[in-house]
Amino acid sequence: MEFIASAKAHDVGDGTIVALLRRNGWSERRVYREIAAYYAGILGSPVPKRSGDFGDARTAFYYLLNFLALGFWTVALGQIFYVLIAHAIADPVHTRYYDYYGTSSIRDQISWQLATVIVTFPLFAYVHRSIAKNLERRPDLYDSGVRTWLTYVALVIAACVVLTDAVWFLYQLIVGQLTLRFILDSIVLLVLGGGIFVYYLATIDGPERTSE
Repeated sequence: MEFIASAKAHDVGDGTIVALLRRNGWSERRVYREIAAYYAGILGSPVPKRSGDFGDARTAFYYLLNFLALGFWTVALGQIFYVLIAHAIADPVHTRYYDYYGTSSIRDQISWQLATVIVTFPLFAYVHRSIAKNLERRPDLYDSGVRTWLTYVALVIAACVVLTDAVWFLYQLIVGQLTLRFILDSIVLLVLGGGIFVYYLATIDGPERTSE
């Protein structure tokens, strides 16, 4: 970047350069990448990178555990809503489905799902918070290949859920079997899957993605 080269030629400190560029909308990560590129050009060798074998393995563990817990509690929560909706609204189109949910009490039907949410949601919240704190402490981890790949895999899965929901909803509309209970079930799936997709898409590049 010409600005950095010109500033360094006039003995401007790195801290001042970072502050000026940050004030003008540049992310800290990108500023330091540009400064590293400047020094690499001056010194004739790239800035050495810290060995990432252990760090990548730990990052993969945290993200896999995070997404696993996320999958467990969101699926269980969705099933709880499906049971509640099935008990509240009779569906004449899907009588077998209704009869299945009508054979036992609500408590019996959602006990397993409720236990799953109680166990996995706190785990998800703890791991997610640990990841967030680690990213705050080390913004360079936003550029981790392991983090990026695993997050995009989660995005693909969430996108498949949302697309399947949309296709099934349209199919039911075309064949004339669109009922209130089916609409509510679709909304539950859309909120859970769509919420996950929107959240991780917005945070995959960090809080300053728009400034880059």
